[in-house]
Amino acid sequence: MRAYLPISHDELAAFLNSGSKELESILAPTPFYVGENEDLGEEEIEYLLSLEAAQSAFELRSSNKAPGIVLAIELEPKQVNTVNENSVTLNSAITWEQVQCALLLFPDEEELIWFATQEIEINMGEWK
Repeated sequence: MRAYLPISHDELAAFLNSGSKELESILAPTPFYVGENEDLGEEEIEYLLSLEAAQSAFELRSSNKAPGIVLAIELEPKQVNTVNENSVTLNSAITWEQVQCALLLFPDEEELIWFATQEIEINMGEWK
């Protein structure tokens, strides 16, 4: 299951450094969320969730010029503890190896910008 994590720049640096991160919950395409958006395809649902995560990430920015940062995480079914409306709680930490990409939303932009996992560390200095 692909899930979306709004994250601050400092949290991103710590996650990259440690290789793992404990989470209480993470946005995910739960059966309820998919049912509420049954007219949308899988990619459209994932895009909608990533935009919701990006809006939440805007609250975590260190400056008004910084982008909202979202990590796309590939969850293992055994990590899911409980399923909520548009999120899941986890029973174990996520690892850096589960990160699929970073999605950034810059101020005054409407489209998310995609960064491959290997590009995150190289570019994150510009995301403050």
